[in-house]
Amino acid sequence: MLETLLNVFFTSFLILAGLVASCYFWTWFHQAPTRQDETGFFRTSDGRRLAVHRYQPSEKAAGFPVILCHGLGGNLHCFDLQGAPSPAQFLKKAGRDVWALELRGSGSSDRPGVWISNVPHSWGFDDHLEYDVPAAIDYVLERTGAPAVHWVGHSMGGMLAEAYLSRRNDHRIASATAIGSPADFSKILRPVFDGLMGLRWVLRLLPFAPMTYMAKLVVPIVHRLPPAVQGLFHPPNIDPVVAKRIVAVGSPMLIPSELWLDLAWFLEKGYPADKNGEPYLKNLPHSTVPLLLISGSKDVMAPPASVCGASQPGYDQGERQCVTCGRDAGCKEDYGHIDLLIGKDAETEVYPVILDWLRKHDAVQDRE
Repeated sequence: MLETLLNVFFTSFLILAGLVASCYFWTWFHQAPTRQDETGFFRTSDGRRLAVHRYQPSEKAAGFPVILCHGLGGNLHCFDLQGAPSPAQFLKKAGRDVWALELRGSGSSDRPGVWISNVPHSWGFDDHLEYDVPAAIDYVLERTGAPAVHWVGHSMGGMLAEAYLSRRNDHRIASATAIGSPADFSKILRPVFDGLMGLRWVLRLLPFAPMTYMAKLVVPIVHRLPPAVQGLFHPPNIDPVVAKRIVAVGSPMLIPSELWLDLAWFLEKGYPADKNGEPYLKNLPHSTVPLLLISGSKDVMAPPASVCGASQPGYDQGERQCVTCGRDAGCKEDYGHIDLLIGKDAETEVYPVILDWLRKHDAVQDRE
């Protein structure tokens, strides 16, 4: 009996070790250098060391500097992935001074170790909102001497901008762009997140969520999985090699359970809300900062109806614009979640929309 139990234990251990090793192998196999001109570091008010990667034009920069912010579990590769269209490179070539931020736990920013770490193992949406966002704005303004920045965020990166502007009508932000950023979670197809909702009891027991490992295990076939399973992209709109690479290197291995539980809480409430149920976007209608919302027609994680709520009646102060990218809008193909950044034709169909918005709002206006 004991021999049988030991055999089961060691067999299970070897299988688990093999699966984890496979995840790290695919990350190593697809790893590729990014092309930033410099990387700077700064500290948040709670002591975390964050990285921001600068893409600086060869001549004098046009307009205000641009902060790019990735989403939940993202990193710099979301904006500069080898072999894929790059919004960071596109904006740099257009003369913009680009700063790609990596939130705590991602890329070159402070990340916890698995066993021994001087970096806390847990953080949530509130930590990004209260500490990372204002520290990044302060740093870029200090380094450039500019009076304002443009914020361009993907997924949670856009949600952070909306929540920040709801709490502070910060006139140092000339404009905000939220790409694939859900504001109305009641409009998201729940089957996409049924697995997350069912795992909540497990997440409460673990410091780190297993989602990243699960995703990296299927790297070789991820481009063949339907959107309802992989949730990240619309397969016809992304090169298979790019699809594999973004899943392999586009997120850190360790993402805290707290952050995923925050997402589950948003799904349960139907809107982004703090731990007390107070809506993060409660005062967004009164923000005077211009807001561009971009959605993908086939985005299962942030469908157009969930993204474009911030452009509907009731948002009575600042300028709002919502753009949906897909065949019905004249695009060559429909767009999913990450292909809004690295899709086959994003450079000609999505990036120019962002650039036009930035140019339109390069003048400081009185928004008091």
